[in-house]
Amino acid sequence: MTECEICGAPAAGYLIQVEGAKLTVCRDCSGAGKLLRVPQRQPQKGEEAPRVKEELEVVEGYGKLMTEARRKMGIPIEVLAERINEKLSFLERVEHERTLPDAKLCRKLEKELGVKLLQPVSSGAPIVTSQSKAGMTLGDILEIEQKKKTRGP
Repeated sequence: MTECEICGAPAAGYLIQVEGAKLTVCRDCSGAGKLLRVPQRQPQKGEEAPRVKEELEVVEGYGKLMTEARRKMGIPIEVLAERINEKLSFLERVEHERTLPDAKLCRKLEKELGVKLLQPVSSGAPIVTSQSKAGMTLGDILEIEQKKKTRGP
């Protein structure tokens, strides 16, 4: 298990999203944001392990990929919008990367254009569990701010 990124507790297994940031937290802190994943319980003897739904994100440069694939196929954006049953204005915003498409739209575009727009979420930097190497948690920052307020100017 990893350390909670909010309070520093040792048993963190919940993944939450707080204002766009994904954090690995303990059970007590899991209510601080949108719950994305709960820790997996170990299957008992004779039980099948639960299937984990893979978390996906949109690839970088998705608009350029869409444009190139559409032009390669020789179809205007109006025709693509009609084929996948989406509004032209919305599809234009997605193609110009002003709007991030959801997974459902990405799948429709992948099927129609033959490109890959979704990829597994990259975890980024590995999580260090040792307190001495982990740096400060959000809980540490809150404590410092509270101490500053109580000391005064």
